[in-house]
Amino acid sequence: MKKLTTIILLVLINVLSAEGLMIPSNENYPKDLLRNRSTTVNVDIHGLIAETFVYQEFVNEWTDSTDAVYNFPLPPDARATEFVYWYKDTAYKAILKVKEQATNPGTGEGGIVAEINKYIGRNGIKVFLKDIPAGGIQKVMLHYISRCDYYQGKVTYNFPLNTSAFITYPLEQLQFNVNVYSNSGIINYSSTFSSECRQIESTSNVLKVEVVKPKAYLTKDFEFTYEVDQKELNVDFYSVAADSGDGHFALFVRPQNVATADSVFPRRIIFLLSNSSEMTGNKLSQSISAISKSLDQLTTKDEFNIVLFNYYVYPWKTAAIPASAQNIQDAKTHLATITSSWGSRMDAGIEECLNEIKDNSFSNAILAFTNGRTPLNPRNISTKNTFKTGIFPIGIGDNLDRAKLEMTAQLNYGFVTYIDEDDNLSEKMNRVFDLISQPILKDVAMEYGRADLSSVLPEKLPSTYAGSYFYALGRYSNPGESILSIAGNSVSGTNFYDFRLNYSDQTNKDKFVESLWAKEMIDQLEWIVEIYGETTALKDSLIDLSLKYGIRCRYTAYVADYEEPWVTPVENEKLTLIPDSYIVGNYPNPFNPSTTIRFHIDAASVGKVKFIKIFNALGKLVRVIDVTGYGEGFFEVHFDGKDQYGQTLSSGIYIVQLQIDGKPSNAIKITFLK
Repeated sequence: MKKLTTIILLVLINVLSAEGLMIPSNENYPKDLLRNRSTTVNVDIHGLIAETFVYQEFVNEWTDSTDAVYNFPLPPDARATEFVYWYKDTAYKAILKVKEQATNPGTGEGGIVAEINKYIGRNGIKVFLKDIPAGGIQKVMLHYISRCDYYQGKVTYNFPLNTSAFITYPLEQLQFNVNVYSNSGIINYSSTFSSECRQIESTSNVLKVEVVKPKAYLTKDFEFTYEVDQKELNVDFYSVAADSGDGHFALFVRPQNVATADSVFPRRIIFLLSNSSEMTGNKLSQSISAISKSLDQLTTKDEFNIVLFNYYVYPWKTAAIPASAQNIQDAKTHLATITSSWGSRMDAGIEECLNEIKDNSFSNAILAFTNGRTPLNPRNISTKNTFKTGIFPIGIGDNLDRAKLEMTAQLNYGFVTYIDEDDNLSEKMNRVFDLISQPILKDVAMEYGRADLSSVLPEKLPSTYAGSYFYALGRYSNPGESILSIAGNSVSGTNFYDFRLNYSDQTNKDKFVESLWAKEMIDQLEWIVEIYGETTALKDSLIDLSLKYGIRCRYTAYVADYEEPWVTPVENEKLTLIPDSYIVGNYPNPFNPSTTIRFHIDAASVGKVKFIKIFNALGKLVRVIDVTGYGEGFFEVHFDGKDQYGQTLSSGIYIVQLQIDGKPSNAIKITFLK
């Protein structure tokens, strides 16, 4: 049976997403994976930054104890900041050590292990866990930080879940708690699981929602979007002081969602397209389609060209030409003739594009469609970028040199977009064009009005596009207020924007800024290591940052250390995701004639007297259900809509409460409709 399971997994592993896996170390374990019993995800969104806390429970379904390796595929832009594991009912914080990550059982050269390693990816987390008892539950909690997607006032957080082709059983419990803290007014929100989404709190700047799915089949990803009404250029500013040393700050500049036509610079866009052999088929055809659609959005004020690259470089025209109707039609005819070739000299392609840009009278941009590895020197390219051209690589597939693409974009006023082969390629490529289609400020500069700032990132500020954003991170020595001035050239001349910023003297509020700054610093240092090679100084800097901020880098790993006195129990108040005993909900609701009430019992409540009590709207007790015999976990009881005497209740709202040793837990409302 295990061989069949393995074969199925090998076929389907490529559709796996961000659900964690627990892989048993004992080769005699009857299944490939421990069963994921429940997943609870807390997401704190601060403007555009998301802190994700993933709490998961895995069941050892064997008659013997086993060790296991926990695997979690972090998003490419994310960094883990903490890992907590449970041992003998006590939570411990994993130690970050200078060592390789744990390896999955087996050789890793083929079969199930190789496929799982591919699934976890280069940015994944692996932690070795010991002695999970027979029939026992291994609890883990992972904390990571990442940036949300932002597009014309819409902030989107995504947690991939769709593993339906792989995990055929339902989780006993799936829950998302999303807390949004926005400096701009929140005007709308939406969620993938709209029918299960419950609003907990809503003000102009704070939004809290809860999604609870009992018996959850993982058939679609979780996506949450909230929208802000951004009518003018504004900033989000966060800062936190340090107990010793400099504080940290994060600044996000967000212009208006939409710009008027007369405030947008004319655009000079060069489409740089790879037609290497690996672009054969859908990748090449969808790239050509995306370029064609982008051409239709140009105006007669704009200029464009198309440059093809493989082992050689083939510009369609010797220089950018006006976006007239005839030129656009001719370009589409040219695109239709493109077939695949071999080689991938993206470096030569970019240099050709830069040579075609002779002045700064337009908003200059290069959209580079690529899918592989290429000889590329980001520093060298930046020295040749005379007119501050934004370079926007669009990486297609999974065989990408991310370090080169990301460093090239950052040193050249752009950003990278990654697209999986299974995505709607044309749609996502078109969105990149939309993001840079409204250039309203060029040659942007910022003056902070203080001399105590250090380690400010990034090195170069991009042009400002309506509906998009850019950011800066850094450190400060002295708390207090100062003026931030942003200047840039617009169609009508130089524009100035002033904001008063308060560099905090508090050490606890907005702690995520420390992790965000450290994440970006580690990202940039790792780019340098991957592109230009390791040095002792680079390695030492990465290790120092990693250990100081608790963020894993290429030289460090989270270790579940079971040897006293090194393990450190985690304070209970920090374990906010651990479910206590409580009523989860009921389904259906409203109901007629019956409903199922779902509840959770924690370990501390096992063996205690437990009742589910149902009250009418006047507070009168109408029904008691004894659940004393239930152990730890998620459970369900049937409620037939009748009172304690077997009489059918009248229509209306009823209150359901869980009581343990006479002490009430939470309460929910249920509706009986005849």
